[in-house]
Amino acid sequence: MNARPRLPLKFASKTMNLNSLPIFYQKQKRTRSNRPAMNTLSAFTSAISARTQQQRLFMPNTAILTFTACLTWCVLANVAAAADPANGLGNKSWLGFRGDGTSHASSSAPEKLEIGDDGNLAWKLKMPGRSVAGPIVIGDLVVTTSSSGQDGEVLHISGVNLQSGKLEWEQTFRATGRPFCHPTSANAAPSPVSDGQRIFAFFSSNDLACLSLSGELLWYRGLGYDYPKAGNDVGMASSPVVVDGTVIVKVEAQGDSFAAAIDAETGENLWRLTRPQASNWASPLVIRRPDDRNEVVIQSRQGVIAVDPRSGKTQWSADEGGSAIPSPTSAEGLLILPSDEVVALKVGASASAPEVAWRNNKLSPRNASLVASDKRLYSLKGSVLVAANLQDGEQIWQKRLRGLGSAWATPVLSENRLYIFDQTGKGLIVEDQGDDAETTHEIELGEGVLGSPAIANGRLVIRAANTLFCFQ
Repeated sequence: MNARPRLPLKFASKTMNLNSLPIFYQKQKRTRSNRPAMNTLSAFTSAISARTQQQRLFMPNTAILTFTACLTWCVLANVAAAADPANGLGNKSWLGFRGDGTSHASSSAPEKLEIGDDGNLAWKLKMPGRSVAGPIVIGDLVVTTSSSGQDGEVLHISGVNLQSGKLEWEQTFRATGRPFCHPTSANAAPSPVSDGQRIFAFFSSNDLACLSLSGELLWYRGLGYDYPKAGNDVGMASSPVVVDGTVIVKVEAQGDSFAAAIDAETGENLWRLTRPQASNWASPLVIRRPDDRNEVVIQSRQGVIAVDPRSGKTQWSADEGGSAIPSPTSAEGLLILPSDEVVALKVGASASAPEVAWRNNKLSPRNASLVASDKRLYSLKGSVLVAANLQDGEQIWQKRLRGLGSAWATPVLSENRLYIFDQTGKGLIVEDQGDDAETTHEIELGEGVLGSPAIANGRLVIRAANTLFCFQ
C-alpha cells in the first residue's frame, strides 16, 4: 500500500489524522448486484488480520478501516451530512421498535396476507444475513439489520425501497464487541430506530452506527471497547430509543450493565447510568408528560425509573418490578409495566412517581410486549390472546389461537386487526369483534419471525430470519 488516504477520525474533543495509523481505505458503492460474497469478505478479513492480531476490522461501504483496539470509537468526518429532516411523516413511517411504543398503527394495514397470483404480497427480498430484529419505515425507506459470518460478527444495515422492494443501499461492518448469541437469536437483535433524519442501528455486540437516510455513515461507536464485560451467552436484544437529540441504549447483563445517552448528531457520550447486574432484554420507552416533557422509562426486576433524556437525571422511580423480556408500553396517560402481574401507572403532570391505576395478575404476557390502543390492551400469553379494558385492566375476552407456536415477536395493531407471528413463520390476522375475536387469515412464511413487524403507508413489512416481506 503506497499512499494512505487522509481520513480523519473525530474524537470527543479533537480530530486525529489517521495518516500515522495502519489503515486500509476502499471507497465502494454497494448495491444488490455487487454485494460481495461471503468468501470474498472472509478472504479480505484474513488478509487484513494477518497484519496484526491486535487490529480490529471496521468495514463500511464508504471505507474499510483497521486500527488498534485502543481506539474506542470514531466518527467519519468526510461523509455527507445527514439528510434534511423528514417533515410530516405521520402514518408514512414506523420509526422504531413497536412504532411509537404501543404497536398501534395510525395507518391502515392489509386485511389479508396471501402469497400467490391472487395474493397481496408486494415483494420479498433476500437479505445478507440472519435477523431477529424488527424493520423500521421512514417514508418510502425500509431499514433492516442483519448479521452473518460464523459467529455473527459481520453486521449489515440495509435500506430498501418500500414501494419496489429494491435494495437502495447497504452498509457492512465488523463487530467490535462479542457477537456470540443463542442459536435462536442473532447479533442483529435490537430493532433500529430513526428520528426522521438519521438511522441508528444497534447490535448485540454493542456496536452502534449512525447513518443518513441515503445510507452514508455519520458516526460509529464500538461500545464493547468502553464496556468489555457487557454481554451474555444468550445475546443482547434491547432496542434503542431516540428523543430530544439523544440516542439511549440499555445494556443489562451479569457483567457491565448500563444505560447511556449518546448525542444523535456527534456520537459523543452525554451520560451513563449504572444498572443492575442481571440479564434484561426489555427496551426503554419514551413517554410524554402532560406538560410536554419527555421522559425515558427504564425497567428492571428491581423497579422502574424515568430519566431526563438530555441529562440522565432521575425524574422519579417506583418499586414496581418489570419483566426481563417484554417491554413497557404506554397509552392514554397510562404507563403499563409487564411482570408477574401487569401494573398500570397513571402519569400526571408533576415530576413525582405515577400512582397505580390498576393491577391484573391474569394479563402477564409470556415473551411479546403488550399492545395498546386508545381503549384496549392486548396480551399474548403463549397461544392465548387476551383483551382487556385499558382504563381498569378488566378482561373482556380471551381467544386460543390454534396452530400458533412460540411467539417472541410483539404483535402489531391496525384498526381492529392484530397481526401475530410465531418463530416458525406462521402468521395470523385476528380481528377484535368487541366481545370476542376471530382469526380471519393465516399464512406460512417459511422462515421464523422473532422481530415485531412495521406498518406504514398501508403496508405491512415483516422481517423473517433471512427475508424481508412486504404486503399491501
